[in-house]
Amino acid sequence: MLQIEQNLTAKQTPVSWGAPQTEQQAAVAQARPISEAWALPQPEQNALISQTVRPPQQTKQPAAPSLPQQQKTRKKRVPIWFAACSVIVIIVLVLGLGNGTVGAWAADTFRAIVGPVATAQIEAWYLNAQNKVQQWQFQASGQHVNSPWKLTPTAVKPTPTPTPPAWSTMKPMPLSAMQPIVSPALDGEGTWNVLEQAPKPYNYLPLSARAFIRPDPTYPYAIVTLLQFDARFSHLHVVSGTQEPGGPLGNHGAGIIPKKDQQDNTLLAALNGGFKYADGAYGLMTDGVVYVPPQPKTATIAITREGKLLLGSWGIDPQLKSDNKDLIAWRQNASLLINKGVINPLTKDGAAWGGTILNSEYTWRSGLGITAEGNLVYAAGNALVPETLGKALLAAGAVTAMETDINPFWVRAFLYQRDSAGNLTITKLNPQMQGTGYEYLDVDQRDFFYLTRYAPPIDGATPTATPKTGKKSSP
Repeated sequence: MLQIEQNLTAKQTPVSWGAPQTEQQAAVAQARPISEAWALPQPEQNALISQTVRPPQQTKQPAAPSLPQQQKTRKKRVPIWFAACSVIVIIVLVLGLGNGTVGAWAADTFRAIVGPVATAQIEAWYLNAQNKVQQWQFQASGQHVNSPWKLTPTAVKPTPTPTPPAWSTMKPMPLSAMQPIVSPALDGEGTWNVLEQAPKPYNYLPLSARAFIRPDPTYPYAIVTLLQFDARFSHLHVVSGTQEPGGPLGNHGAGIIPKKDQQDNTLLAALNGGFKYADGAYGLMTDGVVYVPPQPKTATIAITREGKLLLGSWGIDPQLKSDNKDLIAWRQNASLLINKGVINPLTKDGAAWGGTILNSEYTWRSGLGITAEGNLVYAAGNALVPETLGKALLAAGAVTAMETDINPFWVRAFLYQRDSAGNLTITKLNPQMQGTGYEYLDVDQRDFFYLTRYAPPIDGATPTATPKTGKKSSP
């Protein structure tokens, strides 16, 4: 897997935003084993990585060793040369097919051979080279950037269509245009475009919308594509993969969208999940089953029995605790990216953000955010660091946000639409994303999120359906 955003142990205590930086770094250093390369000073770190990926320097040998001694030396060298050849082969696969299935397999294999530290260094070299290629292509094209899709530059009309019925008291979710960060702006940049209306009888209101924005003037070709879903007419679900993140603990998930949610036109969208267990041991619980225990002070998105979305730090947010029996699902990943409308000031601090090599690399990244109205925002784009991902989510209206998975092969989002004849159409949020969308309809090894359409009853109380059972309850 082409990702090592954080490689913390299950016992590590995440760093608090409020602590002084020196205390934060000390806490991180104390929480990680000294064997991890990023816990060492830079010269020692480079030395450790060098020892991991290259054979050690040969010491001076006697001038004329005996034949038995030569045979013993050859026997000792065979595993070293075998490992070196394996590294070369895997690096070639990663560099040549880094955006595909083989590249992802090569990275996982490489991690198993030499460990996460050396793998992170190789991935950093690859991602840096990939970004250099993108910079060259940008310059060679005359600094031309294409929009991810054809968009209408006009803003969303304030009056919804069709006309609201007399009984309606609901207002459409806010879809205010975003102020472009990079100048000159591309056609349609920052404008929300409605994808579909809410289910009847609320079809006068938008259900989902998409937009794009470029968050980094230094990298004008970095485009973040965005989705926004009205939480009143959709439900978020968490699915644990057959292998990740609970597999290492013997807790294997279903890895599939339930058949009942694949029927008719119930399925709305599917979004990538978070890091693998080895990259932080971040928690996951769904349908009341804990696949990986929660980690304190870690960014967590959760779902209540009433279908409400919560996003905050585990144990700090009073609702995000193990004794809250109203929670039916949650997924953790790294630290909060945005908290109360403010981007985490430690996104540039490698140690405070997890001390990983890849934190500062420009690559594909994804994230989830919650708006002030409680609606869900998904963001994904290329050539991003955590800070620029946070800027895009903040521009989209997220007041709280977290990073999810990273790297080209794992960042993906799909929209589903089934017609009256049962024909299914799957659309990628960004044409450059990997996958087909069918992997979530079958069995997948990785965890993911998906959304279903929902129409609350018209009774004045607008009750919601429980994502787990479909039973209704009033707020």
